[in-house]
Amino acid sequence: MYVLSSHGNYAKETLKSCEMITGELSDFAVISFHDPMGVDDVVNEYEKLYKDNSSDTFYIITDIKNGTPANAAMLFKDKHENIKVFSGLSLSLVLTIATGTPIQEAIKENRKVMGEINPETNSSSKLDDSNIDTTSTKDPIVNIRVDARLIHGQVATMWTRKLNATRIMVIDNEIVKSDVQKMTLKTAVPRGVHLSILTSQGAAKRLKDKKYQGQRVFILVRDPKVLQDLVEQGVTLKSINVGNMSMAENARQIAKSVAVTDDDQKVFEYLASQNVDLYHQMVPNDNKQEFMNLLKKGRK
Repeated sequence: MYVLSSHGNYAKETLKSCEMITGELSDFAVISFHDPMGVDDVVNEYEKLYKDNSSDTFYIITDIKNGTPANAAMLFKDKHENIKVFSGLSLSLVLTIATGTPIQEAIKENRKVMGEINPETNSSSKLDDSNIDTTSTKDPIVNIRVDARLIHGQVATMWTRKLNATRIMVIDNEIVKSDVQKMTLKTAVPRGVHLSILTSQGAAKRLKDKKYQGQRVFILVRDPKVLQDLVEQGVTLKSINVGNMSMAENARQIAKSVAVTDDDQKVFEYLASQNVDLYHQMVPNDNKQEFMNLLKKGRK
């Protein structure tokens, strides 16, 4: 169990923010220190959680060293040998732990990413390509996702790790014209992952020319019409995850994070007719939902 402990509601809101990305986390709990609570009160809160803990670990992450949550944690630790106490609670740290990284390694990773955001530090030109097997005959596409937000928390921290993607390919006919949007994507791409930003025509040509053999390519699009363009240009798409489509004018909501227009529906019906498997899955831990069934149920 991981216990997030802080002054005020910082720990509670940090966990809530993390769960916006990961979904519900059953192995995390929070303790909020408010006046007129004292040290003993916080120790008692730790004791309650410890008694209900069914796992072999009990890690406490506090906001700052020497604050009451940390001081109480050290008093509590004195009674239980298997307790470990850390400070420096942050959304980035909790998210790294929640996505499967051991806490000591998560702390090291977060030290590395502290600092000014600079797209140049993520430059694909600095990545090591020596282990890419360009003779591989495997399909390099490991996932295709429709997501209006493109590279964001769920994509950068959960999907990219789950897929072990080595390249994110954003296919969008408008973004390629915008230096600002391209710079934003370069900033958002996870460290150590290549980024390609292409038009549908450019992506189709490079995929058909087998430019990405030996890589693990994660395709992201905002507009499903781009995927229809790929199919019409001869690219084979096996499956598509319709993860997030924002509400737009004349759109209807068919899932919590998906709203479609009549034009979108026509695109999905075309893709389904081409034997593309369409499903909806927000995060990797969610069950897949058959997308055409959602579309049918949500039809006006």
